[in-house]
Amino acid sequence: MDYVQAMEYMDRIGKRGSILGLGPVKMLLGRLHNPQDTLRVIHVAGTNGKGSICTFLEAMYRAEGKRVGRYISPTIHTYLERFQINGTYMKEEMFAKLLERVVPVMEEMEAEGLELPTAFEIETAVAFLYFLEEKADIVILETGMGGRVDATNVVAKPLCTVFASIGMDHMQFLGDTVEKIAMEKAGIMRDNCPVVSYPNTPEVCKVLEQQASLHNADMQIVDRKKIEILSETIAGSCFSYDGEEYSIGLAGTYQVYNAVTAIACKLLLDGRLEKEALSNVHWEGRFEIVSENPMFIRDGAHNIDGAKALLESLQKHFTNRKIIFIIGVLRDKEYGKMMKLLCPVASNVYTLTPDNPRGLEAETLQEVVRPYCENVAACHTLKEAVTKARQTYEEYEYAGEQAVIVAWGSLSYIGQIVI
Repeated sequence: MDYVQAMEYMDRIGKRGSILGLGPVKMLLGRLHNPQDTLRVIHVAGTNGKGSICTFLEAMYRAEGKRVGRYISPTIHTYLERFQINGTYMKEEMFAKLLERVVPVMEEMEAEGLELPTAFEIETAVAFLYFLEEKADIVILETGMGGRVDATNVVAKPLCTVFASIGMDHMQFLGDTVEKIAMEKAGIMRDNCPVVSYPNTPEVCKVLEQQASLHNADMQIVDRKKIEILSETIAGSCFSYDGEEYSIGLAGTYQVYNAVTAIACKLLLDGRLEKEALSNVHWEGRFEIVSENPMFIRDGAHNIDGAKALLESLQKHFTNRKIIFIIGVLRDKEYGKMMKLLCPVASNVYTLTPDNPRGLEAETLQEVVRPYCENVAACHTLKEAVTKARQTYEEYEYAGEQAVIVAWGSLSYIGQIVI
């Protein structure tokens, strides 16, 4: 099997759809001798900030010379981005080689009339095999969606379970209240396994604390009172936490809380960390400056909490600038609420259809935006949207008004932006 054949196989599996439940993936992993239980795993769940917390953790472990495995989703650039060792993506040949070990087991299960794992569950099995083969010292494992029945929730004894910010998203699968969603996320907890949480809302913290108690798990919730932000610019922040000073290169108050969540986890597990590693962290698509002339930012805000965080950052750093949005979203998101929240601050909006089967049509989004921003136009391609946004930017600059272009929404188009 080569990589093309491997991807054709994954495409065929993907067309079968998915059914929530861990039975098939546990069966698959059992027949592969449970590689996940040989690995040292930090399991991270949440609605927003999972990727940032994982990136901060990775940086601290890599600074100690560790080989760090990362399993992430969704990806920005390429399929194999989801399987990483020290920031390097899995090679095509390796994916094909590992999938060759999985396919015969899939065929056995099918011959026995068993329910087959989904594409994401197969990818998860491949990830565990990869980290084991590459002798990862530690694996930072990010849930795909939810927690309780997520394919990643198969590790018997993680080192720690970590919870990022939890809010409203994927309600059709996880529940229509933040408490129900928190309960689903809490499903990754294990007996006597320590828990660390972002400073979530009281409603979320109550659920997490109750579940941690049931698992006899020591729980640490980051205390906002122990955090003091010393300075904050678009290039990053300096802050103190529990009497120690740190700096990070990611903008946004929420990134300070993400960093502290990672710091708390690292200190809990081994009591040490390399502060300098945090200042070098870069995380694509999260209020990321991709150009300064024109000033161009991309942000993967794709739910209400993400939109609130983006609005906070825009109001903090670009109060006196004309804001030009490029927006592409998925139709199963709360896009109406996000447009109502963000688009009133925009001077111009260019909508597009993300390259995703769930992408909302640019023309539909245009009409949703119109009540909040009159200067809105639907674009046929990302290139057209970027070109028009740059032309508008130059018109404002020529008129003596500063501007900023912000592309936000689905990560399925964010990574394709070229300036």
